[in-house]
Amino acid sequence: MANVQTTQAFYSLTLSPPSAPTAACTTNSIPGLKNQDQQIFEARGSSIYLHYIRENQDKTEVKMETVCSQDCFGIIRGVTSFRIPGTATDQLVISSDSGRIALVNYDATKKSFKRIHLETFGKSGIRRTVPGQYLASDPRGRCVMLASAEKNKVVYIVNRNAEANIVISSPHEANSWANLCFAICALDTGWEHPVFAALEVEYADAESDPSGAMYVAREKQLVYYTVDLGLNHVVKSWSDAVDYTANMLFGVPGGQDGPSGVLVCAEGRIYYRHDKAEPLCIPIPRRKGATEDPERKRIIVAGCLHLSKARHEFFFLLQTEDGDLFKLTMELGEDAQGRKTTPVRMVMKYYDTFPVAKTMLLIRKGYIYIAAENGNSKLYHVNDLADNLDFEPENLFSSDDVSADPAEDYTPTYFTPRQLEFTSLAADVPGLHPLMRTRVENLAPEREDAPQIYALQGTGANSVLKTLRHGLEIQEIVSSPLGEMPYDAVFALKHRASDSFHSYLLLSTAYSDRTTVLSIGDEVETMEDSPFMTARATVEARLMASTTLVQVHARGVHSILESGAVNDWPAPEHRTIVAASANDRQLLLGLSSSELAFFFMDDNGVLSQLEEMPEMSGKVTCLGVGQTPVGQQQAKFAVVGCDDNTIRVLSIELDTPLEARSVQALSAVPTSIRVVSQTDPASGTNVSYVHIGLASGLYLRAVIDDVTGELGEVRTKFLGARPTRLFPVEVEGQQGIVACSSRPWLGYNHPNSGLYTLTPLVTDGAPFVAACPFVTEQVSGLCAVQGDSLLIFSLPNIDGRLASQEVALRYTPRNMSRNLWYPIWYVVEADGNTLSQGTKKGLLTAGAAKADENENMNGIEASEQDEDALALEKHLGYSRAKGHWASCIQAIDPLTERKVTATIELEENEAALCCAVVNFESKKEELFLAVGTGQHMTPGSKLPGAEKPKGFVHMYRLTNDGKKMELVHRTQFAYPIYAVTPFQGRVAIGVKTELLIYDIGLKALLRKSRGIIVPNQIVAIETKGLRLAVADVSESVTFVVFKPSPHNRLIGFVDDSIARWSTAITLLDYETVAGGDKFGNLWVLRVPEQASREADEEGVGGYIANERGYLGGAPYRLELRSHFFAQDIPTAIQRTSLVAGGQELLFWSGLEGTMGILIPFVAREDVEFFSQLEGLVRAEEAPLAGRDHLMYRGYYVPVKGVVDGDLCERFLRLGVDAKGRIAGEVERGVGEVERKVLEMRSRVAF
Repeated sequence: MANVQTTQAFYSLTLSPPSAPTAACTTNSIPGLKNQDQQIFEARGSSIYLHYIRENQDKTEVKMETVCSQDCFGIIRGVTSFRIPGTATDQLVISSDSGRIALVNYDATKKSFKRIHLETFGKSGIRRTVPGQYLASDPRGRCVMLASAEKNKVVYIVNRNAEANIVISSPHEANSWANLCFAICALDTGWEHPVFAALEVEYADAESDPSGAMYVAREKQLVYYTVDLGLNHVVKSWSDAVDYTANMLFGVPGGQDGPSGVLVCAEGRIYYRHDKAEPLCIPIPRRKGATEDPERKRIIVAGCLHLSKARHEFFFLLQTEDGDLFKLTMELGEDAQGRKTTPVRMVMKYYDTFPVAKTMLLIRKGYIYIAAENGNSKLYHVNDLADNLDFEPENLFSSDDVSADPAEDYTPTYFTPRQLEFTSLAADVPGLHPLMRTRVENLAPEREDAPQIYALQGTGANSVLKTLRHGLEIQEIVSSPLGEMPYDAVFALKHRASDSFHSYLLLSTAYSDRTTVLSIGDEVETMEDSPFMTARATVEARLMASTTLVQVHARGVHSILESGAVNDWPAPEHRTIVAASANDRQLLLGLSSSELAFFFMDDNGVLSQLEEMPEMSGKVTCLGVGQTPVGQQQAKFAVVGCDDNTIRVLSIELDTPLEARSVQALSAVPTSIRVVSQTDPASGTNVSYVHIGLASGLYLRAVIDDVTGELGEVRTKFLGARPTRLFPVEVEGQQGIVACSSRPWLGYNHPNSGLYTLTPLVTDGAPFVAACPFVTEQVSGLCAVQGDSLLIFSLPNIDGRLASQEVALRYTPRNMSRNLWYPIWYVVEADGNTLSQGTKKGLLTAGAAKADENENMNGIEASEQDEDALALEKHLGYSRAKGHWASCIQAIDPLTERKVTATIELEENEAALCCAVVNFESKKEELFLAVGTGQHMTPGSKLPGAEKPKGFVHMYRLTNDGKKMELVHRTQFAYPIYAVTPFQGRVAIGVKTELLIYDIGLKALLRKSRGIIVPNQIVAIETKGLRLAVADVSESVTFVVFKPSPHNRLIGFVDDSIARWSTAITLLDYETVAGGDKFGNLWVLRVPEQASREADEEGVGGYIANERGYLGGAPYRLELRSHFFAQDIPTAIQRTSLVAGGQELLFWSGLEGTMGILIPFVAREDVEFFSQLEGLVRAEEAPLAGRDHLMYRGYYVPVKGVVDGDLCERFLRLGVDAKGRIAGEVERGVGEVERKVLEMRSRVAF
């Protein structure tokens, strides 16, 4: 039946939150920690995070842990922290688009953020006159200032009342009409009245002067605002003109620690300004080098202050846009009283070069945290403070003889950059921003059942192609071949329960009915004289009653007492043991006759058998015995699986042995059962869970009722095509399971959320057959049988859900296309305002006679540089040059070789912008790579005398299984090419407003059809059949139908009524397009039925081809089906599935590193249920920063046809009472609601 709904409903989920930092600050928010143990409070997108730096005793291992994270469902604009005098922890302040200031604390008991105050001061949304764009707090913790980009500033005074509760004042305004604000900071005035400094420009005169003279004469002012705590008001106390290029302020320590005042950072210079001192100025040093522009001025983009209150010393670390870090110190002169309070000189020393930071923080423990603008954030350990001025004297500079007047010229200073000298990398915080493009493909279906996500990420020399897989990365320690014998079980045993490490490793094979015993010590080696039985395959092996080793084999039970004595229990005649499970005291056997044998071990290590041997309804295939509770000697239940597709819960208490308690039917034969006690995140208590693996590859998890033995809250997941086998393990001190199917999975409680998580393990080679814990003095990890090898490995991190492999790229990636026949990607890369390889080579050759070889740090080509020079170039980045482009095309094998297989460098100031693999019908389906380029483009301001931009389409023949590219020809166009795509055995090209269809010729492309489709610029083309969806840069999407020969006409028949600035589109079906725009919206549009029918009419005599456009556009308008605000700029969107056998969905990725999905609802009752649940959670738990959730998700257009799954998942973190109220409203049980919320994610994604 056709879909007649007017709205297609989707369920939105975030797979990976944005990693691009908005703001960060240091704080002491966790109670009980020392002031030295600072945390990092960071905002990314709509979420806030609290990080803690964890070190081992000798500080050789450093890790940044996320203590708490929470989605605020609003755009976070700034964060800061301050401590109110007399309080034990810092207060956290959040400014957002809610028009409110939020004061929050970290609640250590609930491991969540708790809102203390929420005060309204303006309208919601990001507006230029609503404060919140800039945020600063008084160093003494007395007040906070919020400023807008224009006109308004508010100050909140914060204090404690008699009951020690935090109180906040009403907002004190400091508004100035016709006033633009560029930066603010708080001055350190000791305990005098707080003062805030601001960079402002008044434009009233410039706006009212039609001649433009006042605009030219405008000035930028440094303004002081004093907060009078006695009169409770804010006054403008001082102002002075500063350099008009000033962009950033830093407060200088005051009181007993320094002279107070501010550092004013401008283009090329840094000034010290204060109303009570003479100004100082020091130039910002520039890089030396033959490829560096000696006239290019730098600006400061980030910085931090180090203050030693004990020694009353301070210095600044300031970073330029190149990433170079400088240490700035001040020399103070004495006043009339002999106190050093007046700055007389500033000194700058080159420190190190780091990635360009959005925010830079200096941690008291001796670390520098770089919240990077691009790529991974970094944590560096400070090894030296660069106090030795004799080291690198050529990189030391002072303010001597430099005028503080911005109008006067100064002599530039130059330094030589290098590798890290004073710091070392301590920790790498993974980040996916900027995410330029993604594609979901399975390039190795013979090896992997789930597709991979291929992502273009990074800028400049740090660009990479990442292969992302859902799973945890393992750290391989030992991989040893086992020979041709197919082992199918592995057991690690301690000699006694009090031991810390394992002593024995048993490998069993049913193929040859034998067991190999290995001893575990300094080395793992085969035991020749073993107490275990090696002539039989081991069914189960366990240490029982603290000292007795029990080995179960098909013919009996072999018990090894601590004294060395051996007890054997033979299986009954004509019967064998097919399954076994045990805990510390209880042993349950399943016999081939469908009978069960139950044993209990006494304190002497002797097994006593229960006389009764009940028979099951079918043959026993597997069984699991519950773990012995702490402080008890017996577990309550065991679970038995039979080949009649059922499992039975039996009592194994000595009072009621082997009494049936419940029966559960399954969809397939159970192959493995484990009963594991795990922590319930809702109650915090231990609960017995039964984990079940089926022959169909399904995995089930259910809760056993402690009283009745009934199974409830069943969760299911498809793991792979092979039968599922389960093995209990211990991960970071908690119980978990390893599930082995087509690939191994780890089930554990996530350390951050506490929720049970099932994540695959990313391994190379064959799937796991069996696994067990493995702990020695040197290694703490897991041991597994992988194919014909024994693998010992550890899990370095269980926080994440994505494992990645990288291939380094040369420049910033722009687009990618896949070879249709081979697992090869083609990536086009280009960097604006960057010297190309050929230009650099010419400059270095010309300057070789004058420059020392050590100064040639920007190198020429990989073949002519040594590894040190290449590493230095990657560390420092490429040389900048206005109006230049550096670009190349690369072929990459991400699976087998995992490297770049071919590189073609573009010259003549040409930049590759888009690409597509095309199989031309006229060439008998031979594959070609079409690359659209632009030449003489001017990113930023246009240079005088620059040539007019134009475009080319390069055609490359793909050879050597797609690993090499040969240029066939290139065709010139009047404008740069931003979109190419294959179409009906030809290639469709977007040239400005025109859509062109070309075929390949001998020396150039041959035009077959042309149509003017969009009003501005074609940026994306998608095709299906004879239809093309064409995206304009600012006018949404137009559907085009191609009328083939003899007409060869392109007819635009339907467009949009809303101007959408499209960034990515994809066709969901013949009539539906999904896309995203640069304002962070996701939308789904559909062609009206009548327009679609008329477009498919044959020939050009119908209505569509001859009808005049409506209101300057196409005859028809697209219908909006769904709309949703995602807050990240979508750069890729695709219809695909993410798990083996999973439902198709809409996958999208954003520039800030976000990856999300839109899951189409199938049943109308699901739409109603989740819509109701979303509304109830919205009402129960308001967003932390005060933003209205419905307004947030409908930022520009009201949300339509999308349920916010991220908000629905907040249900899982609510308290017991809140869950009960919401479940009652939707007329479901709490467990059922949780199951439906969890399954919406686990069914289709991760």
